[in-house]
Amino acid sequence: MSIITRFLSDIYSGVNPKTGLGGGIPAQPIGTGGGVGYYWYPITKVVAQASDPNPLVFQVTSNDTIIEVDASVQNVQIVLPNATTSNGQGKIIKRVDAAFNAAMAVTIVDVAGNNVEGAASQSLNALNAIFQAQSDGVSWQCLGGSNSAAWGHVQPIANVAPGASPFTYTAPAAGTVVVTGGTVSNIQLKRGATTITIAAASPATIPVSAGDQVIVTYSAAPTMSFVPR
Repeated sequence: MSIITRFLSDIYSGVNPKTGLGGGIPAQPIGTGGGVGYYWYPITKVVAQASDPNPLVFQVTSNDTIIEVDASVQNVQIVLPNATTSNGQGKIIKRVDAAFNAAMAVTIVDVAGNNVEGAASQSLNALNAIFQAQSDGVSWQCLGGSNSAAWGHVQPIANVAPGASPFTYTAPAAGTVVVTGGTVSNIQLKRGATTITIAAASPATIPVSAGDQVIVTYSAAPTMSFVPR
């Protein structure tokens, strides 16, 4: 079962209550000591377990401001409140996998299907990826963040186990798919509605963006890996 931890921490100092995160910060300092200029922000940590449903669905409440997500062993879907009734609310979502797994996804959606930064969903595809959003009363707008490896973190190479031929692998992030060995007769790259042929045999290296598909046809399974950018 997933581990959900909610706690408060005055990690922000000197935030203007009129313009601070969420837009509805109290006009007076609160929390232990009540030091001038300190405001408490709720922090929620979501740790998915392998036994959780796939994906683990976490419903964000109005009181969740900073959300840390560990998707080391299971996909996680973060469901934001209805943007049309959350005008001014701000959320920060950060991926904090204990053991980053590029095969696992953290996706962000709106509970009512409203757009999240102009799309039906957004994804955190890298360790320490951050998505900072605020509702404008219509949708969730991205105000900041980073969706690449931050502060020098190096993402590990992920092994890919080919299924039945032709095998289709969907890239979870930007990077390179490496195909070696086996008996391969065709390697294709599909982006959207367009499919191109990359090679007629292994070895091959295929640069990909998030969502790209690599299709491998073989009679003896090759070795495949995903190298995050």
